[in-house]
Amino acid sequence: MRVLVTRPEPAASRTAAELRRRGHEPLLLPLAVAEHDRAAIAASLLHDHPAVAFTSAEALRALLTLPHLPPALLDIPCFAVGESTANAAWNVGFRIVIAGDNDGTTLARMIADRMAAALRPDRPLLYFAGKPRASGFETELAARHIPVEICECYRMRALAPSPSETERIIGEESVDAVLLYSSESGRRLFDLPLLKSDAATLSSTRFLCLSEKIVAAVPEPFRSRCQVAPVPTEASLLSLL
Repeated sequence: MRVLVTRPEPAASRTAAELRRRGHEPLLLPLAVAEHDRAAIAASLLHDHPAVAFTSAEALRALLTLPHLPPALLDIPCFAVGESTANAAWNVGFRIVIAGDNDGTTLARMIADRMAAALRPDRPLLYFAGKPRASGFETELAARHIPVEICECYRMRALAPSPSETERIIGEESVDAVLLYSSESGRRLFDLPLLKSDAATLSSTRFLCLSEKIVAAVPEPFRSRCQVAPVPTEASLLSLL
């Protein structure tokens, strides 16, 4: 099966390796690249925090751009949105990692239940975040009156491959499936000039979405061929192939 992978590197290459292991042919077309902000990270680490939170593994990769992380940072509780992000936190060196179930709102509730007494305006939760990002985690923290300092440690810059580059990657054969990990990648995919001018390129393609909200980013003519992962994990997404 020919599978188009739209997620950024280095995650795209990891997905490609797993697809090959399963006998599929990955087509790598990253539609964004992460740009890390070392200065913002360094500034946030000057303050005192009882706990940290991550809703993406990319934020943990951003932390690794610093030559040294304060040992005290690695000793405080680290809340991660799911197992993949939790594994990235262990790899960075955090010693107390609490994994959620891949949902930002649920993670915020977990933090409120476990850390409310320790978090104060002068000692808030430190949230390492990207831009753009979903709002559910922060909205729930606000509803629970949990003080939080947000460090935007990376931003996703859109990539716009040319029609010739897109055509080279996709080739002349049909694409059997597209993996969509975010609403942004869905919008960027259908904004590509080649796909706008030649909708037949994906005329029989299935669009496999990590969550229900991503389906809204797929143009109406293609939505009947969207499928949503039973749970928002890559393993669940790949089970749809």
